[in-house]
Amino acid sequence: MRIAIAAGRLEQPIWNWLKSQGLVNGSRHGRALVYTPRPGWEIAVVRGRDIPGLLRRGVVDVGILGRDVVEESPYELWMGPSLGFGQCRLMLALPNDMEAMPGGRFRVATRYPRITRAWAEREGLLVDIVEMTGSVEVAPRLGIADAVVDVVETGETLRANGLKPVATVLDSYAGLVTRPQEQALAERLTAAEEEMGRAACEA
Repeated sequence: MRIAIAAGRLEQPIWNWLKSQGLVNGSRHGRALVYTPRPGWEIAVVRGRDIPGLLRRGVVDVGILGRDVVEESPYELWMGPSLGFGQCRLMLALPNDMEAMPGGRFRVATRYPRITRAWAEREGLLVDIVEMTGSVEVAPRLGIADAVVDVVETGETLRANGLKPVATVLDSYAGLVTRPQEQALAERLTAAEEEMGRAACEA
């Protein structure tokens, strides 16, 4: 089994979780494939947004990444429950001097155009999406957007850029992800964890 894990913000929490399940030993060095103590199992550390495509092409069997990335992907994927870390929110944020949500059409800068568009439609909002790949929070100051949708954990970045969160677009968390027809692969991983846990208790 080949497991892909998201590099970046979730990388260390995922690695700690894998260690707690006995799937890796010690710390990791570099980005090469990591072979686990379990024969035939290996782990690849890759960019989170690449994992849905790797799953789709059958390059990896299971991914561990955030729900925000899964929902933004154009592919149909199965995602399990939270693994207990990676909790954050995608939120709509407005400039501090804006008293309320704009009444008409407004521009929203985001790295999550699919999620933002779907949310706006559900809420009956008219938005023009300004796609960005980073530094979303500066968009209103640059005059290219009226609001932003981005991941919020502590809110410090928003405050530093004169923005305030006003609505939750998506609650996100880290979980196991795979192709819908291969959900049993993720369940096999969960079963393996439970088996190791029972063995540790009986030892």
